[in-house]
Amino acid sequence: MTAPTTTRDRQDTSPSHAAEAAERGSRHRQPPGLDFLFTAVFAFFGFAVGIERLSDNSFFTHLVTGRYILDHGIPHHDSYSFTAPGTKFVAQSWLAELLYGVLDRTAGPFGIRLLGALTGAAITVLAFRLALRLSRERMRAALISVAALSGLFVLWSERPLLLGLLCFMVLLWIVEVPDCWVGRHPYVSMPVTFWLWANVHGSFALGFLYLGLHLLGRWLDGSRPWNGGEQQVLVGGAIAFAATFVNPYGPALVLFPIHLLQRGDILRHIIEWGSPNFHNMRGQALLLWIAVYVVVAARGRNRFSRRDVVVTVPFLGLALWALRNVAIAPLVCLPAVARAIAVDPERAARTKAEERRGPIGFAFVIVLAALAFGVFVRAYNEPDLVTVSYPVKAMNVVEREGLIGRRLLMDDGDAAYAELAWAPKQKLFIDDRYDMFPEKVIYDFFDLSAGRQDWAKILARYDVEVVVWPKAQPLTQLMERSGDWTVIHRDKSWIAFVRNDLAP
Repeated sequence: MTAPTTTRDRQDTSPSHAAEAAERGSRHRQPPGLDFLFTAVFAFFGFAVGIERLSDNSFFTHLVTGRYILDHGIPHHDSYSFTAPGTKFVAQSWLAELLYGVLDRTAGPFGIRLLGALTGAAITVLAFRLALRLSRERMRAALISVAALSGLFVLWSERPLLLGLLCFMVLLWIVEVPDCWVGRHPYVSMPVTFWLWANVHGSFALGFLYLGLHLLGRWLDGSRPWNGGEQQVLVGGAIAFAATFVNPYGPALVLFPIHLLQRGDILRHIIEWGSPNFHNMRGQALLLWIAVYVVVAARGRNRFSRRDVVVTVPFLGLALWALRNVAIAPLVCLPAVARAIAVDPERAARTKAEERRGPIGFAFVIVLAALAFGVFVRAYNEPDLVTVSYPVKAMNVVEREGLIGRRLLMDDGDAAYAELAWAPKQKLFIDDRYDMFPEKVIYDFFDLSAGRQDWAKILARYDVEVVVWPKAQPLTQLMERSGDWTVIHRDKSWIAFVRNDLAP
């Protein structure tokens, strides 16, 4: 790393310094090198993926909450449902939601898409540059970065998890590259990173798990946590942990991940908390990374250290346990794999010195910039929201019949669309905030979804007045045969019911 320039250095006009300055200027005028071009390609793909249209149901709820924060302040009690009104509510991602709300008010949904594009570009660039820094060879770094990022790309959505992954990448740089700027200032960079992380997504808890595993692994390698660089990580982590308590909810936000995991019986009903299915792309992306990891561990030029094994194996286990970790685990493993395939510093320096640059580098950058501009223009000219997978026609009929504001039951994923379009007037039976709803409400919803025998009693208990439900589900068939409900809309995917005493 180049030493920081002092004021005295800047004022020195001796011939030697002038020559060095001229040489640096000459280098800056040279065509970009391959390292830069590879980085630009990763940035382009991250940008292109991140600017995709907005369709995720959880994101819709986050956006609605962001609008609520701008109008009423940070929520502490539920205001979206009629089954749990006033229930204590910790908006774990309040800072991300506030950001969504501000962008929505100032630039519209397209501003949120630009945020996703920049976040995607930042994650991919940080991942590739980390692999390049540790492996010292761009092609190897590119290949393992593609494998590590594949899990992220197949799970991509506009949720606050992306901002959490960006914070995780910064943390990896702090720990894995201690001579970079953020690594040299852990007492500042770690608290700032963790404070932002804790207020945008609950995955910050995995960051502390990573730090603990790192310190344990380094101890097993002979470096005690209270000495040298490990002491800086330990102290920086302690300061960061204290900083996370500075938030609108206090300890409740910090303990949020623990309270959520205590609902294990409920979480097993949720797809993202289930184990990966290796018959689809999400599971196959994880399999690809596991294959890379195993091959490198067995045939890599350098052996994994105890520390690398201690850190990576638990995160791979977390990915096998829950689908939501498929995007995280490969990024945590990336530094260990990069070190295992690293080339000699002398060979890397020799390759760098022999690298030839030509005008094709400038041409490549221009073409890539043109492609990025084309992606931007295409995105700007298309609708920002994708609602084709939601019961749009059914809800339009509900609105036309004057039933908006009635006690409405929808599938938890579809409910986010109703919140986005008609909040705060429309209250729902449930949405996907399984951390907030009372367990009784959640299990009653599961019974309705399964079409259990007491479905009618559950609807009566909560005084449900309108139901918009998938056509092929058991509950729909039961309601059609009951005689107590009137169908007001039917299409190939959904049916809308209203209770007979409210039927138009």
